[in-house]
Amino acid sequence: MNVLSVDTSTNTLHLGLRSERGFEERMLELPMQHSQRLLAEIKELCARQEISLPELDLLVCTRGPGAFTSLRIGMACLKGIATATGKPLVSVPTLKALALSSGANRGAILSCIDARKKRYYLGLYDCEGNALMDDIDGNAENLVEVLSGYDLIHLTGPDAAAFANKLRPLLGERQELTVDRIGTRPLGLLLVDMGIEQFREHGADDIGQGPVYIRRSDAEEALLERMKEEAR
Repeated sequence: MNVLSVDTSTNTLHLGLRSERGFEERMLELPMQHSQRLLAEIKELCARQEISLPELDLLVCTRGPGAFTSLRIGMACLKGIATATGKPLVSVPTLKALALSSGANRGAILSCIDARKKRYYLGLYDCEGNALMDDIDGNAENLVEVLSGYDLIHLTGPDAAAFANKLRPLLGERQELTVDRIGTRPLGLLLVDMGIEQFREHGADDIGQGPVYIRRSDAEEALLERMKEEAR
């Protein structure tokens, strides 16, 4: 089964390709460059495995939360390939992928991505990837009650260390907090596995599936403010 995976939810571009020839994954730091590099990197990855885009059997991408524009770029690119080739596309939760990539085998796993404006995208999972709360756009104070039932909390993701500094003073005396030493781990192979599992259990995404943002964009916030002003 030839499966291509992509994650563009942060400044790091993750790519993975599993084929009859083996597996290859790439991780590139590309702040503000996903739109310029993504398709070229996909084509290069396929060329090295001697696979054409129509020979792909399944496409996998993350659906968020994460950076608004980057998420749209990743999903739009794979939707374009899916439409052109007639191949299925599935999208998987970004924060769940981060939790599973940590390799933590006990306690609760908290995935952290800086959402700007002094807030973070946060997801809490057990070691098997089961969600322990809905993903949120929040801060450390929002998690005190949720985390009170866990003696061990493992933080992971590109911004785990920064969030740990905010969370640690708020935890109970008996709660242990550990932080992933590796801020950004390759996700390509993991996303392939997650995508295959999701496709077998639920099939391809609905054509209307879009990125999951959690937070409204600045444009949406501005529009709401204008509507409120006009209503007054």
